Amino acid sequence: MKQIFAIGVGGTGAKCIEALVHLHACGLLAGDDGTPSRLGVFLVEPDQQSALLTRAQTAINRYGALKVAVGRNSDNFARAELRDYGQWSPLTTSSGALSLDQVFPKAVLRTQATGVAALFDCLFPPEEQQADLEVGFRGRPPIGSAVMSRINLQKEAQVGQWQQMLSDIQTAAGSGEPPLIHLFGSVFGGTGASGVPTLGQLLKNWLKSQSLSSVQVQASLLLPYFDFEGVADDDTGVHAESRNFQLNTDAALQYLRTSGKACFDRVFLVGSDIKARFGFSIGGTSQINAAHLVELLAALGVRHPLTSTTGYAHVLSRSDHTCIRWDDLPDDERIGEGLARGARFAVAWRNNVSHDIADAQKVPMRTFLSGAPWARRFFHPAGASASRGGRPAIRDREQLTVQTAIDQYCDTLLQWLNQISSNLGSGFKQELLSSQLLVPSDRFENNLSRVVMGKARPRRPAKNDTVEAIKVKMDALSSERINHRGMAGLADCLWNLVA
Repeated sequence: MKQIFAIGVGGTGAKCIEALVHLHACGLLAGDDGTPSRLGVFLVEPDQQSALLTRAQTAINRYGALKVAVGRNSDNFARAELRDYGQWSPLTTSSGALSLDQVFPKAVLRTQATGVAALFDCLFPPEEQQADLEVGFRGRPPIGSAVMSRINLQKEAQVGQWQQMLSDIQTAAGSGEPPLIHLFGSVFGGTGASGVPTLGQLLKNWLKSQSLSSVQVQASLLLPYFDFEGVADDDTGVHAESRNFQLNTDAALQYLRTSGKACFDRVFLVGSDIKARFGFSIGGTSQINAAHLVELLAALGVRHPLTSTTGYAHVLSRSDHTCIRWDDLPDDERIGEGLARGARFAVAWRNNVSHDIADAQKVPMRTFLSGAPWARRFFHPAGASASRGGRPAIRDREQLTVQTAIDQYCDTLLQWLNQISSNLGSGFKQELLSSQLLVPSDRFENNLSRVVMGKARPRRPAKNDTVEAIKVKMDALSSERINHRGMAGLADCLWNLVA
Protein backbone atom coordinates (compact mmCIF):
# COMPACT_ATOMS: atom_id res chain seq x y z
CA MET A 1 0.00 0.00 0.00
CA LYS A 2 1.48 3.34 -1.08
CA GLN A 3 1.74 6.08 1.52
CA ILE A 4 1.53 9.72 0.45
CA PHE A 5 2.53 12.65 2.64
CA ALA A 6 1.06 15.87 1.23
CA ILE A 7 2.10 19.31 2.48
CA GLY A 8 0.10 22.40 1.53
CA VAL A 9 2.03 25.66 1.89
CA GLY A 10 0.11 28.93 2.06
CA GLY A 11 -3.46 29.61 1.00
CA THR A 12 -3.14 28.07 -2.46
CA GLY A 13 -1.41 25.05 -0.97
CA ALA A 14 -4.33 24.61 1.42
CA LYS A 15 -6.76 24.70 -1.51
CA CYS A 16 -4.75 21.97 -3.25
CA ILE A 17 -4.95 19.83 -0.10
CA GLU A 18 -8.71 20.40 -0.12
CA ALA A 19 -8.81 19.06 -3.70
CA LEU A 20 -6.56 16.13 -2.81
CA VAL A 21 -8.78 15.06 0.10
CA HIS A 22 -11.82 14.97 -2.20
CA LEU A 23 -9.91 12.98 -4.82
CA HIS A 24 -8.93 10.55 -2.06
CA ALA A 25 -12.54 10.26 -0.88
CA CYS A 26 -13.59 9.44 -4.47
CA GLY A 27 -11.09 6.57 -4.55
CA LEU A 28 -8.70 8.28 -6.95
CA LEU A 29 -5.49 7.74 -4.98
CA ALA A 30 -5.77 3.96 -5.24
CA GLY A 31 -3.20 1.63 -6.78
CA ASP A 32 -3.69 -0.44 -9.90
CA ASP A 33 -5.22 -3.21 -7.78
CA GLY A 34 -7.79 -0.79 -6.35
CA THR A 35 -6.23 -0.62 -2.87
CA PRO A 36 -6.48 2.96 -1.57
CA SER A 37 -3.25 4.71 -0.67
CA ARG A 38 -2.75 6.04 2.82
CA LEU A 39 -2.77 9.83 2.73
CA GLY A 40 -1.29 12.09 5.37
CA VAL A 41 -1.91 15.85 5.09
CA PHE A 42 -0.09 18.77 6.69
CA LEU A 43 -0.90 22.48 6.35
CA VAL A 44 1.86 25.10 6.61
CA GLU A 45 0.50 28.64 6.88
CA PRO A 46 1.56 31.71 8.91
CA ASP A 47 -1.97 33.15 8.49
CA GLN A 48 -3.73 30.94 11.03
CA GLN A 49 -7.02 32.83 10.52
CA SER A 50 -7.07 32.18 6.77
CA ALA A 51 -10.49 31.20 5.47
CA LEU A 52 -8.72 28.98 2.92
CA LEU A 53 -6.95 27.14 5.73
CA THR A 54 -10.27 26.73 7.53
CA ARG A 55 -11.98 25.36 4.43
CA ALA A 56 -9.22 22.81 3.83
CA GLN A 57 -9.34 21.77 7.47
CA THR A 58 -13.12 21.39 7.24
CA ALA A 59 -12.74 18.98 4.31
CA ILE A 60 -10.11 17.04 6.25
CA ASN A 61 -12.20 16.94 9.44
CA ARG A 62 -15.44 15.98 7.73
CA TYR A 63 -13.91 13.18 5.72
CA GLY A 64 -12.13 11.99 8.86
CA ALA A 65 -15.41 12.00 10.79
CA LEU A 66 -17.10 10.13 7.93
CA LYS A 67 -14.36 7.49 7.91
CA VAL A 68 -14.74 6.95 11.66
CA ALA A 69 -18.56 6.85 11.47
CA VAL A 70 -18.61 4.31 8.64
CA GLY A 71 -15.82 2.22 10.14
CA ARG A 72 -15.65 -1.27 8.65
CA ASN A 73 -19.31 -1.27 7.67
CA SER A 74 -18.72 -0.74 3.96
CA ASP A 75 -16.74 -2.36 1.15
CA ASN A 76 -16.15 0.59 -1.17
CA PHE A 77 -17.62 3.78 0.33
CA ALA A 78 -15.27 5.89 2.51
CA ARG A 79 -12.55 3.24 2.51
CA ALA A 80 -9.60 5.59 1.95
CA GLU A 81 -7.42 6.20 5.01
CA LEU A 82 -6.53 9.76 5.97
CA ARG A 83 -4.20 11.08 8.67
CA ASP A 84 -4.27 14.73 9.64
CA TYR A 85 -0.98 16.15 10.90
CA GLY A 86 -2.61 19.48 11.61
CA GLN A 87 -1.50 23.04 10.97
CA TRP A 88 1.88 24.65 11.56
CA SER A 89 3.11 28.22 11.26
CA PRO A 90 6.75 29.07 10.50
CA LEU A 91 6.31 32.04 12.81
CA THR A 92 6.15 29.68 15.79
CA THR A 93 9.94 29.39 15.48
CA SER A 94 10.30 33.13 16.04
CA SER A 95 9.20 33.49 19.67
CA GLY A 96 5.77 34.75 18.71
CA ALA A 97 7.18 37.55 16.54
CA LEU A 98 4.69 38.95 14.06
CA SER A 99 6.84 41.36 12.01
CA LEU A 100 10.14 40.99 10.21
CA ASP A 101 11.98 43.43 12.46
CA GLN A 102 10.91 41.29 15.41
CA VAL A 103 12.07 38.09 13.75
CA PHE A 104 15.41 39.81 13.07
CA PRO A 105 15.77 42.40 15.87
CA LYS A 106 17.60 45.35 14.36
CA ALA A 107 18.95 46.55 17.69
CA VAL A 108 20.67 43.22 18.17
CA LEU A 109 21.90 43.16 14.59
CA ARG A 110 23.40 46.65 14.86
CA THR A 111 25.27 45.60 18.00
CA GLN A 112 26.45 42.17 16.92
CA ALA A 113 26.57 42.35 13.13
CA THR A 114 26.51 45.87 11.72
CA GLY A 115 27.03 44.63 8.17
CA VAL A 116 24.05 42.31 8.39
CA ALA A 117 21.95 45.14 9.82
CA ALA A 118 22.89 47.35 6.86
CA LEU A 119 22.07 44.54 4.45
CA PHE A 120 18.73 44.01 6.19
CA ASP A 121 17.86 47.68 5.65
CA CYS A 122 18.98 47.43 2.04
CA LEU A 123 16.88 44.36 1.25
CA PHE A 124 13.72 45.30 3.12
CA PRO A 125 12.15 48.78 3.12
CA PRO A 126 10.67 49.99 6.43
CA GLU A 127 7.09 49.10 5.48
CA GLU A 128 8.11 45.46 4.87
CA GLN A 129 10.17 45.31 8.06
CA GLN A 130 7.21 46.49 10.14
CA ALA A 131 4.35 44.73 8.34
CA ASP A 132 2.21 42.55 10.60
CA LEU A 133 2.79 38.97 9.45
CA GLU A 134 -0.19 37.59 11.32
CA VAL A 135 -2.01 37.48 7.96
CA GLY A 136 0.92 35.82 6.17
CA PHE A 137 3.77 37.12 4.07
CA ARG A 138 1.60 39.59 2.15
CA GLY A 139 2.49 38.34 -1.32
CA ARG A 140 6.19 39.15 -0.84
CA PRO A 141 8.50 36.13 -1.36
CA PRO A 142 11.55 37.92 0.12
CA ILE A 143 9.71 38.29 3.45
CA GLY A 144 8.71 34.65 3.37
CA SER A 145 12.19 33.50 2.43
CA ALA A 146 13.71 35.40 5.32
CA VAL A 147 11.35 33.76 7.81
CA MET A 148 11.48 30.31 6.24
CA SER A 149 15.29 30.36 6.26
CA ARG A 150 15.18 30.15 10.05
CA ILE A 151 13.44 26.75 10.07
CA ASN A 152 15.57 24.05 11.68
CA LEU A 153 14.02 20.80 10.53
CA GLN A 154 16.27 18.67 12.72
CA LYS A 155 14.95 20.58 15.73
CA GLU A 156 11.35 20.52 14.51
CA ALA A 157 11.65 16.75 14.04
CA GLN A 158 11.92 16.34 17.80
CA VAL A 159 8.46 17.59 18.72
CA GLY A 160 4.93 18.34 17.52
CA GLN A 161 3.43 17.89 14.08
CA TRP A 162 6.76 17.65 12.24
CA GLN A 163 7.91 14.91 14.60
CA GLN A 164 4.73 12.91 13.98
CA MET A 165 4.94 13.20 10.20
CA LEU A 166 8.68 12.61 9.84
CA SER A 167 8.47 9.61 12.15
CA ASP A 168 5.71 8.16 9.97
CA ILE A 169 7.83 8.78 6.85
CA GLN A 170 10.68 6.83 8.42
CA THR A 171 8.35 3.98 9.33
CA ALA A 172 6.77 3.92 5.86
CA ALA A 173 10.18 3.93 4.16
CA GLY A 174 11.14 0.82 6.07
CA SER A 175 8.04 -1.17 5.26
CA GLY A 176 7.32 -1.98 1.64
CA GLU A 177 6.86 0.52 -1.17
CA PRO A 178 8.73 3.81 -0.58
CA PRO A 179 6.39 6.66 0.41
CA LEU A 180 5.99 9.86 -1.56
CA ILE A 181 6.27 13.42 -0.23
CA HIS A 182 4.36 15.96 -2.31
CA LEU A 183 4.30 19.71 -1.66
CA PHE A 184 1.76 22.21 -2.98
CA GLY A 185 1.91 25.98 -3.25
CA SER A 186 1.87 28.94 -5.60
CA VAL A 187 5.01 30.51 -7.02
CA PHE A 188 3.46 33.94 -7.48
CA GLY A 189 2.50 34.84 -3.91
CA GLY A 190 4.47 35.05 -0.69
CA THR A 191 4.13 31.94 1.45
CA GLY A 192 4.10 29.31 -1.29
CA ALA A 193 6.81 30.90 -3.43
CA SER A 194 9.17 31.10 -0.48
CA GLY A 195 8.02 28.09 1.51
CA VAL A 196 7.71 25.28 -1.03
CA PRO A 197 11.33 25.39 -2.32
CA THR A 198 12.69 25.95 1.19
CA LEU A 199 10.77 23.06 2.70
CA GLY A 200 11.58 20.88 -0.30
CA GLN A 201 15.29 21.39 0.22
CA LEU A 202 15.02 20.92 3.99
CA LEU A 203 13.16 17.65 3.47
CA LYS A 204 15.69 16.43 0.87
CA ASN A 205 18.52 17.18 3.29
CA TRP A 206 16.71 15.47 6.16
CA LEU A 207 16.03 12.38 4.05
CA LYS A 208 19.71 12.25 3.12
CA SER A 209 20.72 12.51 6.78
CA GLN A 210 18.40 9.60 7.57
CA SER A 211 19.68 7.51 4.60
CA LEU A 212 16.19 7.46 3.08
CA SER A 213 17.27 7.84 -0.53
CA SER A 214 14.28 5.88 -1.86
CA VAL A 215 11.79 8.55 -0.74
CA GLN A 216 11.00 11.03 -3.50
CA VAL A 217 10.02 14.66 -2.96
CA GLN A 218 7.70 16.19 -5.56
CA ALA A 219 5.88 19.50 -5.84
CA SER A 220 2.90 20.91 -7.68
CA LEU A 221 3.70 24.56 -8.27
CA LEU A 222 0.85 26.80 -9.31
CA LEU A 223 1.52 29.56 -11.79
CA PRO A 224 -0.80 32.61 -11.87
CA TYR A 225 -4.41 31.60 -12.44
CA PHE A 226 -6.39 34.44 -10.84
CA ASP A 227 -6.47 38.21 -10.49
CA PHE A 228 -7.97 40.47 -7.86
CA GLU A 229 -11.13 42.53 -8.18
CA GLY A 230 -10.89 45.81 -6.35
CA VAL A 231 -7.82 47.41 -4.82
CA ALA A 232 -6.41 48.03 -1.39
CA ASP A 233 -7.11 51.24 0.46
CA ASP A 234 -4.53 53.62 1.88
CA ASP A 235 -4.47 51.87 5.26
CA THR A 236 -3.86 48.35 3.97
CA GLY A 237 -0.07 48.54 4.02
CA VAL A 238 2.07 45.88 2.35
CA HIS A 239 -0.15 43.47 0.40
CA ALA A 240 -0.24 41.06 -2.52
CA GLU A 241 -0.63 42.81 -5.87
CA SER A 242 -1.61 41.16 -9.16
CA ARG A 243 0.96 43.23 -11.01
CA ASN A 244 3.72 41.43 -9.10
CA PHE A 245 2.49 37.92 -9.87
CA GLN A 246 4.47 37.52 -13.08
CA LEU A 247 7.62 39.01 -11.54
CA ASN A 248 7.38 36.61 -8.60
CA THR A 249 6.76 33.71 -10.99
CA ASP A 250 9.76 34.55 -13.17
CA ALA A 251 12.03 34.70 -10.14
CA ALA A 252 10.73 31.39 -8.81
CA LEU A 253 11.17 29.62 -12.16
CA GLN A 254 14.69 30.96 -12.54
CA TYR A 255 15.50 29.57 -9.12
CA LEU A 256 14.02 26.18 -10.03
CA ARG A 257 16.04 26.11 -13.24
CA THR A 258 19.33 26.54 -11.38
CA SER A 259 18.63 24.97 -7.98
CA GLY A 260 15.36 23.08 -8.26
CA LYS A 261 16.85 19.60 -8.24
CA ALA A 262 18.23 20.25 -4.78
CA CYS A 263 14.61 20.72 -3.66
CA PHE A 264 12.54 18.25 -5.69
CA ASP A 265 12.86 15.07 -7.70
CA ARG A 266 10.01 16.27 -9.93
CA VAL A 267 7.79 19.31 -10.28
CA PHE A 268 4.40 19.87 -11.91
CA LEU A 269 3.64 23.35 -13.21
CA VAL A 270 -0.01 24.30 -13.58
CA GLY A 271 -1.62 27.68 -14.24
CA SER A 272 -4.15 29.35 -16.50
CA ASP A 273 -3.92 32.14 -19.01
CA ILE A 274 -7.65 32.80 -18.50
CA LYS A 275 -7.81 34.17 -14.99
CA ALA A 276 -10.49 33.73 -12.36
CA ARG A 277 -11.42 36.89 -10.46
CA PHE A 278 -11.28 36.92 -6.67
CA GLY A 279 -12.20 39.78 -4.37
CA PHE A 280 -9.22 41.61 -2.92
CA SER A 281 -8.21 40.49 0.55
CA ILE A 282 -5.14 40.99 2.67
CA GLY A 283 -5.75 37.57 4.21
CA GLY A 284 -7.46 36.18 7.30
CA THR A 285 -11.16 35.37 7.39
CA SER A 286 -11.96 37.59 4.39
CA GLN A 287 -9.84 35.53 2.00
CA ILE A 288 -12.63 33.34 0.66
CA ASN A 289 -11.31 32.56 -2.82
CA ALA A 290 -13.44 29.82 -4.36
CA ALA A 291 -11.93 26.47 -5.35
CA HIS A 292 -10.59 26.27 -8.90
CA LEU A 293 -9.91 23.59 -11.52
CA VAL A 294 -6.21 24.44 -11.48
CA GLU A 295 -6.03 23.16 -7.89
CA LEU A 296 -7.66 19.90 -8.97
CA LEU A 297 -5.08 19.54 -11.75
CA ALA A 298 -2.28 20.28 -9.29
CA ALA A 299 -3.58 17.61 -6.91
CA LEU A 300 -3.61 15.08 -9.75
CA GLY A 301 0.20 15.34 -9.84
CA VAL A 302 0.21 12.95 -6.88
CA ARG A 303 -1.13 10.24 -9.20
CA HIS A 304 1.65 10.61 -11.75
CA PRO A 305 3.59 7.31 -11.88
CA LEU A 306 6.91 7.42 -10.09
CA THR A 307 8.33 5.15 -12.78
CA SER A 308 7.88 7.84 -15.43
CA THR A 309 11.17 8.93 -16.99
CA THR A 310 9.82 11.74 -19.14
CA GLY A 311 11.76 14.46 -17.35
CA TYR A 312 12.01 16.66 -14.31
CA ALA A 313 9.30 19.24 -14.98
CA HIS A 314 5.79 18.41 -16.22
CA VAL A 315 3.12 20.73 -17.60
CA LEU A 316 -0.50 20.32 -18.68
CA SER A 317 -2.38 21.80 -21.63
CA ARG A 318 -5.91 21.71 -23.04
CA SER A 319 -7.08 21.10 -26.59
CA ASP A 320 -9.57 23.99 -26.71
CA HIS A 321 -8.44 27.43 -25.56
CA THR A 322 -11.89 28.38 -24.30
CA CYS A 323 -13.06 25.10 -22.74
CA ILE A 324 -11.90 22.18 -20.60
CA ARG A 325 -13.29 18.67 -21.07
CA TRP A 326 -12.66 15.27 -19.50
CA ASP A 327 -10.15 14.49 -22.26
CA ASP A 328 -7.97 17.34 -20.98
CA LEU A 329 -7.46 15.67 -17.59
CA PRO A 330 -4.62 13.20 -17.13
CA ASP A 331 -5.82 9.58 -16.97
CA ASP A 332 -9.21 10.99 -17.87
CA GLU A 333 -11.08 7.66 -17.90
CA ARG A 334 -10.37 6.90 -14.24
CA ILE A 335 -10.56 10.51 -13.09
CA GLY A 336 -13.86 11.02 -14.86
CA GLU A 337 -15.32 7.84 -13.41
CA GLY A 338 -14.23 8.73 -9.87
CA LEU A 339 -15.37 12.35 -9.88
CA ALA A 340 -18.62 11.44 -11.61
CA ARG A 341 -19.34 8.81 -8.96
CA GLY A 342 -18.58 11.27 -6.15
CA ALA A 343 -20.79 13.99 -7.65
CA ARG A 344 -23.69 11.66 -8.38
CA PHE A 345 -23.49 10.03 -4.96
CA ALA A 346 -23.45 13.39 -3.15
CA VAL A 347 -26.49 14.63 -5.08
CA ALA A 348 -28.41 11.36 -4.67
CA TRP A 349 -27.67 11.06 -0.95
CA ARG A 350 -27.86 14.66 0.20
CA ASN A 351 -30.78 15.74 -1.98
CA ASN A 352 -32.88 12.59 -1.93
CA VAL A 353 -32.00 9.60 0.26
CA SER A 354 -31.19 11.70 3.31
CA HIS A 355 -34.56 13.44 2.97
CA ASP A 356 -36.22 10.02 3.01
CA ILE A 357 -34.41 9.17 6.23
CA ALA A 358 -35.55 12.46 7.76
CA ASP A 359 -39.15 11.63 6.80
CA ALA A 360 -38.78 8.23 8.48
CA GLN A 361 -38.26 10.01 11.79
CA LYS A 362 -41.74 11.55 11.58
CA VAL A 363 -44.08 8.67 10.66
CA PRO A 364 -44.64 5.05 11.77
CA MET A 365 -42.18 2.62 10.18
CA ARG A 366 -44.98 0.74 8.40
CA THR A 367 -46.17 3.95 6.76
CA PHE A 368 -42.63 4.88 5.74
CA LEU A 369 -41.90 1.45 4.24
CA SER A 370 -45.05 1.56 2.15
CA GLY A 371 -43.45 4.34 0.16
CA ALA A 372 -39.81 3.28 0.61
CA PRO A 373 -39.69 -0.53 0.52
CA TRP A 374 -35.94 -0.48 -0.21
CA ALA A 375 -35.30 0.72 3.35
CA ARG A 376 -36.17 -2.68 4.84
CA ARG A 377 -33.02 -4.09 3.22
CA PHE A 378 -30.95 -1.93 5.57
CA PHE A 379 -33.17 -1.20 8.57
CA HIS A 380 -35.42 -3.34 10.76
CA PRO A 381 -39.03 -3.10 9.52
CA ALA A 382 -40.36 -3.01 13.07
CA GLY A 383 -38.28 0.02 13.88
CA ALA A 384 -36.25 -1.88 16.47
CA SER A 385 -32.86 -3.55 16.27
CA ALA A 386 -32.89 -7.21 15.33
CA SER A 387 -30.47 -9.84 16.53
CA ARG A 388 -26.78 -9.03 16.80
CA GLY A 389 -25.36 -8.30 13.36
CA GLY A 390 -28.81 -7.68 11.91
CA ARG A 391 -30.58 -4.59 10.71
CA PRO A 392 -30.57 -1.61 13.10
CA ALA A 393 -33.44 0.80 13.70
CA ILE A 394 -33.60 3.73 11.32
CA ARG A 395 -34.09 5.99 14.35
CA ASP A 396 -31.17 4.56 16.29
CA ARG A 397 -29.01 7.42 17.60
CA GLU A 398 -25.79 5.82 16.40
CA GLN A 399 -27.25 5.40 12.93
CA LEU A 400 -28.34 9.03 12.84
CA THR A 401 -24.80 10.02 13.76
CA VAL A 402 -23.56 8.15 10.69
CA GLN A 403 -26.20 9.92 8.58
CA THR A 404 -25.04 13.30 9.87
CA ALA A 405 -21.41 12.50 9.02
CA ILE A 406 -22.40 11.51 5.47
CA ASP A 407 -24.60 14.61 5.09
CA GLN A 408 -21.85 16.94 6.23
CA TYR A 409 -19.21 15.45 3.99
CA CYS A 410 -21.60 15.54 1.03
CA ASP A 411 -22.20 19.25 1.71
CA THR A 412 -18.45 19.86 1.66
CA LEU A 413 -17.92 17.81 -1.50
CA LEU A 414 -20.81 19.54 -3.29
CA GLN A 415 -19.44 22.96 -2.36
CA TRP A 416 -16.05 22.07 -3.81
CA LEU A 417 -17.47 20.50 -6.97
CA ASN A 418 -19.77 23.49 -7.50
CA GLN A 419 -16.90 25.93 -7.18
CA ILE A 420 -14.47 24.16 -9.50
CA SER A 421 -17.19 23.92 -12.14
CA SER A 422 -18.38 27.53 -11.90
CA ASN A 423 -15.31 29.57 -10.90
CA LEU A 424 -13.70 29.69 -14.35
CA GLY A 425 -12.96 33.20 -15.49
CA SER A 426 -14.43 35.31 -18.28
CA GLY A 427 -14.80 33.59 -21.64
CA PHE A 428 -13.92 30.14 -20.31
CA LYS A 429 -16.26 27.17 -19.86
CA GLN A 430 -16.15 23.55 -18.76
CA GLU A 431 -17.94 20.42 -19.93
CA LEU A 432 -17.42 18.32 -16.83
CA LEU A 433 -20.18 18.91 -14.29
CA SER A 434 -23.48 20.80 -14.05
CA SER A 435 -22.66 23.33 -11.35
CA GLN A 436 -26.29 24.34 -10.72
CA LEU A 437 -27.11 20.82 -9.48
CA LEU A 438 -24.11 20.62 -7.15
CA VAL A 439 -25.71 22.39 -4.19
CA PRO A 440 -27.48 21.04 -1.09
CA SER A 441 -31.24 21.37 -1.47
CA ASP A 442 -34.31 20.74 0.65
CA ARG A 443 -36.14 19.59 -2.48
CA PHE A 444 -35.95 16.00 -3.66
CA GLU A 445 -33.62 15.62 -6.64
CA ASN A 446 -34.36 12.50 -8.67
CA ASN A 447 -32.80 12.99 -12.11
CA LEU A 448 -29.09 12.09 -12.04
CA SER A 449 -28.53 12.22 -15.79
CA ARG A 450 -27.84 15.96 -15.71
CA VAL A 451 -25.22 15.96 -12.94
CA VAL A 452 -22.27 14.93 -15.13
CA MET A 453 -21.58 16.15 -18.66
CA GLY A 454 -19.49 14.72 -21.46
CA LYS A 455 -17.90 11.31 -21.71
CA ALA A 456 -17.87 10.64 -17.94
CA ARG A 457 -21.69 10.59 -17.76
CA PRO A 458 -22.99 7.01 -17.43
CA ARG A 459 -24.43 5.83 -20.72
CA ARG A 460 -27.98 4.92 -19.81
CA PRO A 461 -31.31 6.47 -20.83
CA ALA A 462 -32.20 9.54 -18.78
CA LYS A 463 -35.52 8.00 -17.72
CA ASN A 464 -33.60 5.13 -16.08
CA ASP A 465 -30.88 7.32 -14.59
CA THR A 466 -32.74 8.38 -11.47
CA VAL A 467 -32.46 7.93 -7.73
CA GLU A 468 -35.84 6.15 -7.77
CA ALA A 469 -34.47 3.63 -10.28
CA ILE A 470 -31.55 2.97 -7.94
CA LYS A 471 -33.95 2.41 -5.03
CA VAL A 472 -35.82 -0.17 -7.10
CA LYS A 473 -32.51 -1.94 -7.79
CA MET A 474 -31.71 -1.89 -4.07
CA ASP A 475 -35.03 -3.51 -3.25
CA ALA A 476 -34.40 -6.24 -5.83
CA LEU A 477 -30.86 -7.11 -4.69
CA SER A 478 -30.27 -10.56 -3.27
CA SER A 479 -29.19 -10.73 0.37
CA GLU A 480 -25.75 -11.98 -0.74
CA ARG A 481 -25.14 -8.69 -2.53
CA ILE A 482 -25.84 -6.57 0.53
CA ASN A 483 -22.85 -7.08 2.81
CA HIS A 484 -23.57 -4.31 5.31
CA ARG A 485 -26.69 -2.89 6.94
CA GLY A 486 -27.66 0.42 8.49
CA MET A 487 -26.67 3.86 7.20
CA ALA A 488 -23.17 2.77 6.20
CA GLY A 489 -24.52 -0.24 4.30
CA LEU A 490 -27.07 1.95 2.55
CA ALA A 491 -24.39 4.46 1.56
CA ASP A 492 -22.11 1.66 0.36
CA CYS A 493 -24.88 0.18 -1.78
CA LEU A 494 -25.73 3.61 -3.22
CA TRP A 495 -22.04 4.24 -3.95
CA ASN A 496 -21.87 1.00 -5.93
CA LEU A 497 -25.10 1.58 -7.87
CA VAL A 498 -24.71 5.26 -8.69
CA ALA A 499 -21.72 4.73 -11.02
